[in-house]
Amino acid sequence: MKDFKQQYVWNDINLEDLRQIMDKPADNAVLSVYESKSMNHLRELLTKMAKNDDFISSDLPEPMHQLIQSEVNSQFSASDINYFKETHEIWKKHGANFIFILFFRALPYTYMAEKPANVLRITRLLETDTERRIFETAQFVFDVMDKNWWEPDKRGILTALKVRIMHAAMRHIILISGMRGETWNPEWGMPISQEDMIATNQVFSLEFIKGMEMLGLTLSGSAQEAWFHTWKTIGRIMGVQENLISKNVKEAWSLQHAVYAHLFKDQTYSGIGLAKALVETLQRFYLPERLILLLMKHMLTDDQFPDCFERMLGPSYENIYPELFEVHENEEEQQKHKEKLGQIRLSTNVRKKHDAALEKALEERFELLCELRLAKKQHDRIVQQLKDKFARVERAIFTGHELLRRCGMTASELRSTLREIRKSPAHERHIRKKFGFTAILISHEIPDVFFISNRIL
Repeated sequence: MKDFKQQYVWNDINLEDLRQIMDKPADNAVLSVYESKSMNHLRELLTKMAKNDDFISSDLPEPMHQLIQSEVNSQFSASDINYFKETHEIWKKHGANFIFILFFRALPYTYMAEKPANVLRITRLLETDTERRIFETAQFVFDVMDKNWWEPDKRGILTALKVRIMHAAMRHIILISGMRGETWNPEWGMPISQEDMIATNQVFSLEFIKGMEMLGLTLSGSAQEAWFHTWKTIGRIMGVQENLISKNVKEAWSLQHAVYAHLFKDQTYSGIGLAKALVETLQRFYLPERLILLLMKHMLTDDQFPDCFERMLGPSYENIYPELFEVHENEEEQQKHKEKLGQIRLSTNVRKKHDAALEKALEERFELLCELRLAKKQHDRIVQQLKDKFARVERAIFTGHELLRRCGMTASELRSTLREIRKSPAHERHIRKKFGFTAILISHEIPDVFFISNRIL
């Protein structure tokens, strides 16, 4: 008997086939680095990319160099730039709300996608390095939402490229070398496939739009289209293929719901651990565990997958907070349960005060993240300055020793000679005759300055 499997199709594109397609230009670029050097060199490149914006160098293999140059020099139309500017204004006003929606809805919601969640589990990017991963995600968003992010001298395009190249490197390492002693299961498709890439990209646009509605801050139609247009442009830079780029928000939602239906059908294992790690990390921001779960319970309310909260957080927290996971069939029982949890609707005046306090708290968190970003930049700049100065000192020491070697003198002999020069003009003439100079000036502040003179300066 023939086995009929349910087909998941969008615009004549089979979503299961998408799981076999990765990002060929980025994959070829990473492969060229690996073939030209070694796995250790590939890891060194990824480390440099994560730490600074100066990783582009002339010794990169041609496929990698071409990929970077083609994206960094992207041209955008006047219409594109108008959308980008409008998005930046939305970000300035609602950036704190975006971060809230990302961590209390978008991330735990998409952890239901078991196949792509396996990448995070195998690499342990969110299970053991959750806090670092959260800050990296926030830094990525800050960079691509920054003013004039699309210009070549800004961080936006380069940051998006870094993420794209790191994803390609993760695919390479997982498929070629394996990780943590685990082999990738072909039934999951390819790691970080085109389906995963478009779904993740649209989470940053569509789930923000939906989250704002849930917070009672619905964006206008034009604002939604501007926000979506900006993020789909970022998706192109990050390797999403053109036939998956939707024309508008409505079409994008049809694709996103199809992907959710396809990916969320699997039994959840990896995503449960990731959701727990996310809750634990949010606690480090001085948020009580129960409050985090209450906020997630509200933000994970969903028509397509109404059991999301119970499915993702229940296995880890139902025994601790059983009242949060009670399920009621009718609306009256649900309302009573909300009242029991202290989630009754507040009067208008009280609610305004509550919303103002929440908005202020979010703004403070947002400002803190901005300050941390600035501090990181300053820290990186100081570290680089110290490295440069140390390199200059090393060069000075080496050149100084080489000079002494050629003169046939030790450092102590040179110091003794200089003292004699100061005391005796006759000795100065003797030194000048023997070595051709009487003093050496070495500056560590001006690179490689070694001035030899016939008099004390």
